[in-house]
Amino acid sequence: MAENEPCGLRGCTLFISFETDSMCRKLSRIQCDPSTVSTFELYLTLKQDHTSWHMLLPQFLKNLTRGGTIMISRDFTLQKKKLYRSFQQSH
Repeated sequence: MAENEPCGLRGCTLFISFETDSMCRKLSRIQCDPSTVSTFELYLTLKQDHTSWHMLLPQFLKNLTRGGTIMISRDFTLQKKKLYRSFQQSH
């Protein structure tokens, strides 16, 4: 996703979120090279796993862990937002 960017991966800012059924929580913002102006942003949204063995446990066993275990699905979304428009795109 960075190969056609003017600064390559150095111009990327990555935003990471975690999505459950009831909310989407922002976890982190990572600027790949703080000394380079961002030319594009990537939005990575991780999703909760609803098919894992953890969901099959009785509620009293889940309470023993005090909700400290989060299962992340293999599913995710990745979106790219350009922060500039090249000369060729304007024609």
